[in-house]
Amino acid sequence: MFQRIIDTVFDPVIQILISARDHLESAALVAAQGLNLDYFLGPIAMMGWQWQALVTSVVACAFLLLSILVARKGYGLYLALKEGVKWW
Repeated sequence: MFQRIIDTVFDPVIQILISARDHLESAALVAAQGLNLDYFLGPIAMMGWQWQALVTSVVACAFLLLSILVARKGYGLYLALKEGVKWW
């Protein structure tokens, strides 16, 4: 009896989590292929490998800085929530 009630409540949540996991796995496969900048930056590709290396480095640095910014903001949000819970 209780098993059926618990399954009724938690089965949709479990299905959503399984679906999210499957979508994340497929996204990881696409991300593992990398980004071909030649497709987006055709004129720079014609200028030579030095320019390609420069643009690739700039894009990688921008992505790194953006990742660090998001991580810092997320950590700040965590600290604010933690402080709010402590106050409450």
